[in-house]
Amino acid sequence: MTQTTVRPPHGAGPRGSCAGGPNRGRQQTGNRSRWVLPDDGIIDPIAVEIAASGTRPVALTPPERRLAAAAILAAGGTPWQVATRLHVSGHTAQLLCRAARQLLLTAVYRLAQQTSGPPSAREPGVAS
Repeated sequence: MTQTTVRPPHGAGPRGSCAGGPNRGRQQTGNRSRWVLPDDGIIDPIAVEIAASGTRPVALTPPERRLAAAAILAAGGTPWQVATRLHVSGHTAQLLCRAARQLLLTAVYRLAQQTSGPPSAREPGVAS
């Protein structure tokens, strides 16, 4: 007597569906990643530094993630390093890099605005 083994369709094995990557088998609730904290209006510079240096994984608020991405780029980092250190996808890293570049350009522009003008306006106590 011959037994016939029927294989389940591709992806229907004990590990769940092939679609969904690391979220396979989890209920999609629309929650953010465990590495993203809700924005509380407070910037933790130590958390930003830890994330930017890649010392260890740390959860960040969205503004902290933008600052960490800016710090990585300012130190000569790449979008790949942003993705790796901040635990985000390549697409999200590209978006963070774009936002970080805009943040850096805005800061440079504001600094240039503050330092431009007549010498008497820049250096107190110097007469023109």
